[in-house]
Amino acid sequence: MEKLKLLFKPYISILFLREVKAGFLLFILSFLLPSVGILGVVAIVSTILFAEILGVREYYLKYGFYLYNSLLVGMGVGYFFDVSLLSVILTSILAVLTFLISFGLNRFFIAYSLPILSFPFAIVSMLFYLASLKYNTLITNLLHRVPLFEISLPFSAFFKSLGTILFLPYNIVGLIISLILLYYSRILFFLAVTGFLVGVLAHSLFVPFNVSLNSFYNFNFILIAMALGGVFLIPNIKSYFIAFIAVILSVILIDSFEVFFNLYSLPVYTLPFNMITILFILLASVGYKYFNYSIKGTPEKSLEYYLSNIFRFGGSDIKINLPFSGKWSVYQAFDDEWTHKGEYKYAYDFVIKKDGKTYQNDGKFLEDYYAFGEAVLAPISGYVVALRDDLEDNFIGNVDRINNWGNYIIIKSLSGTFYVEISHLMKNSITVKVGDYVEMGQIIGKCGNSGYSPEPHIHVQVQAASYLGAKTLPFKFIDYIKDNKLYYYALPKKEEEIEAVIVDKASKIRFNFILDDKFSYEIYENDKKTDDIEFIVKMNEKGEFYLTDGINRLYFYLSEKMFYFYEYDGGESYLKELFKLSPRIPLANKSVIYTDILPIHILIAGLKKHLVEFLLSFNYNLFNRPVEYNKKPLEIYSKFGKVTFSFYEKGFKTIEFDNKKMILKDNK
Repeated sequence: MEKLKLLFKPYISILFLREVKAGFLLFILSFLLPSVGILGVVAIVSTILFAEILGVREYYLKYGFYLYNSLLVGMGVGYFFDVSLLSVILTSILAVLTFLISFGLNRFFIAYSLPILSFPFAIVSMLFYLASLKYNTLITNLLHRVPLFEISLPFSAFFKSLGTILFLPYNIVGLIISLILLYYSRILFFLAVTGFLVGVLAHSLFVPFNVSLNSFYNFNFILIAMALGGVFLIPNIKSYFIAFIAVILSVILIDSFEVFFNLYSLPVYTLPFNMITILFILLASVGYKYFNYSIKGTPEKSLEYYLSNIFRFGGSDIKINLPFSGKWSVYQAFDDEWTHKGEYKYAYDFVIKKDGKTYQNDGKFLEDYYAFGEAVLAPISGYVVALRDDLEDNFIGNVDRINNWGNYIIIKSLSGTFYVEISHLMKNSITVKVGDYVEMGQIIGKCGNSGYSPEPHIHVQVQAASYLGAKTLPFKFIDYIKDNKLYYYALPKKEEEIEAVIVDKASKIRFNFILDDKFSYEIYENDKKTDDIEFIVKMNEKGEFYLTDGINRLYFYLSEKMFYFYEYDGGESYLKELFKLSPRIPLANKSVIYTDILPIHILIAGLKKHLVEFLLSFNYNLFNRPVEYNKKPLEIYSKFGKVTFSFYEKGFKTIEFDNKKMILKDNK
């Protein structure tokens, strides 16, 4: 079965999809022109055999382009020549050459994180076509010139262009391909149609419309639109606009290539698609907000993954922990009225208040202030790059205008992309030294009143450089509690009192799943036992852990402060319900209320899901559907149902939804 999947996968990869079943259908379609189908298979098999001989199996398994480029070359040979011993030998030679060129181009392109697309196919096909002018012993294939599979269809030119991608320029083939696209990805179907229309209309400005509509190379418009609008860029209106600009630019490229290549009787093939797409990817990768760094099986899945990261996990924003434990109040927030201005506007000041005041007695002495001497915690894990702790703490009513920051610590993030500065610390309270590694939450000093500080408080900021007074950067706090509600990746407002989350170590142990952990459940419906099921912890080739029932996969991650599910791969199942019931489990040591935003495919199904997934690309706010969860010490409940936990065992003790209840019976 795995070998068959390896054979069918390259067919669907040509259309930027990964569903092997669809690949099988395209495989069958390729035999409508037998020479295309047969020599396509010859090319794939030859590539695999050559890779096996060299002992580089992992390359053609890991990188799909090795096989689909060879497949395209084989289909191209079959388009021009009939099947014979010589054409089979020629296809095998060209397949090996394609593999070598693919390997070489990938070694170069990978340095710039670029895909090689079908460049190897375009290069080898031109070489083959030139060489074939001398090969009089090959039998010319005339079958493809006979419209055996043409039927009367509206939009026939579009369907014919789609079929041409697989060297089957018949509208019935294009119709089937378009249905495959529509079934697996509405976004790719939309881009295929609109990309074709935009390209034809742009081309018709310079040539007669009939010439533009029926150009053999219109499939380049389709491929460019799908690649940029749906694959390498996150789908949205802006990405679609960029894709259509690329399509329009390709018009000039296609015509100029066609005129030049005709001098040597060469076909243009996919060269315009490759050049335009690579150029736009290069440009987008250096700053385009919606560049797709994690390409999934369909544009819809890529978009949901991207939106989950934004709405559930704060996106690419810098995230830090609170620099304290207990309850503190916001004294100054971003761009506030006193010192948080200009380049220093991204900073927070915190004080402790009781009964509305930051001090007891008359507040004339430092010791009167509740914050003075309280522990200061590292907001991130990283390395101490600078500090000072020899400055005196100011008397109340005085400030140090020369040493504005007072005693401070600057910590470099583990990524090396930002620094966190904590200022106004108590004299001689810093517990670390320059060069030390600190863990997030580690005590690093005490709250003081040094520097330009009117009263004891903690000042925290994120900055772009390691020196004191560097330009600040925007950030968010990983989590905090306000009025028993837990907020993730947010910023409290001025005067709000918030509480740092304290981790319940027992909860963390409860979700520390390891490979091959098994969770067996008895399933009851309306209090009557109906079935048994078992979840097993497994790991994929990327090192990602997931729960599986043997068919479906529910991916999870355990961080310092929460356990969460982040991706589901499968159909309707108990694992999908588990995602819905407990997408995020805070490890807080107290009861809290919090919200989470679930992926669309977890919340809805069927035609409605397909429609919403498509409309998401036009309005990201459709994804923002917060669900409220109430977390007690040993349970979490919401409108979907409830899960409970045990003091002593890992995992979920019970899982309840609709009229069903799953009870843990074994934990190995």
